[in-house]
Amino acid sequence: MTVFWSLAAVMMMVALLFVLPPLLRQRRAATVSRDELNTKVIREQFAELEADLAIGKLDRAQYDAARKDIERELLYDLDPGKSEQPNRPERSGRWITLLLIPAIPLCAVLLYQVMGSAELIDRPQPARTAQQPPASPPPGSIEEMTAKLAARLQQQPDDLKGWVMLARSYTIMKRYSEAEAAYANALRLGGENMDLLTDYADSMVMADGGLFNEESGALLSRALELDPDNIKGLWLAGHWKNQSGAYTEALDYWQQAAAQLPADSKDAAVINQQIGQLQAKLGITAEPGIAAEPAAAVTAPAADTRQGVSLQVQVSLSADIAAAAAANDTVFIYARAAQGPRMPLAIVRKQVKDLPVTVTLDDSMAMTPQMVLSNFEQVTVGARVSKTGGAMPASGDLQGTLSPVNTQTGETIQITIDSKIP
Repeated sequence: MTVFWSLAAVMMMVALLFVLPPLLRQRRAATVSRDELNTKVIREQFAELEADLAIGKLDRAQYDAARKDIERELLYDLDPGKSEQPNRPERSGRWITLLLIPAIPLCAVLLYQVMGSAELIDRPQPARTAQQPPASPPPGSIEEMTAKLAARLQQQPDDLKGWVMLARSYTIMKRYSEAEAAYANALRLGGENMDLLTDYADSMVMADGGLFNEESGALLSRALELDPDNIKGLWLAGHWKNQSGAYTEALDYWQQAAAQLPADSKDAAVINQQIGQLQAKLGITAEPGIAAEPAAAVTAPAADTRQGVSLQVQVSLSADIAAAAAANDTVFIYARAAQGPRMPLAIVRKQVKDLPVTVTLDDSMAMTPQMVLSNFEQVTVGARVSKTGGAMPASGDLQGTLSPVNTQTGETIQITIDSKIP
């Protein structure tokens, strides 16, 4: 408190230093003579007339007439009965000064007693710029229930069913990285069944931007060992092999999946289109006249095959940065929507030692029926050398992109990897 009142006294003294000097200084009201002002104006008018006469703007007759008019105006405005009033001192402000010297400190103290609080002087105040806590999710929402479940599992980390439920909730919310971690906990507790392994692999791929890796592939292999006829496992395994360039194995997985789907279902139409494109890559022509056979269901209709889009992409590595890439570094060649989601519509994995290389990006590489090349008019095509082997760009990766690219182009797209991510 002593420090506070000392500071308050100093501040009041400073305030008085600004207020008192003007009041103590005796001022005089400087009045300007009206006649003096009029005379000054007339002199300026005479000077202008002289200048106009000198430059020929006025002749002598015009000059004389104008000068007489100004002189008459001057005589009319001058008031001989009034002389310039002497300067008069204003009323002294000293009596106000005597009043303010005690009034300012007294008012400050009274104002503080009414509006201030001595308790706040010694209590530290939280910073106003501190961030407000995030708003709580609406009661009863999936976000709130998921948050409560996650909090409970921190206290009960051995609840297998809780981790499975949490993982599926995160998947619905498209929080794939968190779903992947929850599935890992479920697997740690012995939840190794076909559905769990398949869903775990799916979340891992989605969290990695649609890319399969050795771990997600191993999960699918284990799932298909437990149930070789699982449709989701077969479909994902087909994407895994297709992405790695093992087209024959991918075709086999997709054909097994399609054989179990109703021929008129949407899923069958999608997988049939992907099968048709793989067959075209492999130079396989579907045999006519076998529509009644189960295998006929896996043959893509000609119309679907024609609707597919494919892009030929040739990728090379610039000599300027070739020294920064190792022969076994992973190379991702991809196409994604020019405007829209960042997930690749099609992607191929290669290695630096394979460059230069030409690959085909098409609808058979799509992870979902909505995210296919055919659904987009323009895309971004790129290639990236990953130093970590991960799908997400990282500092130090090498890349090259071209955008926008029309998906209907029939020309080979040239991509040169020539820049480094800071």
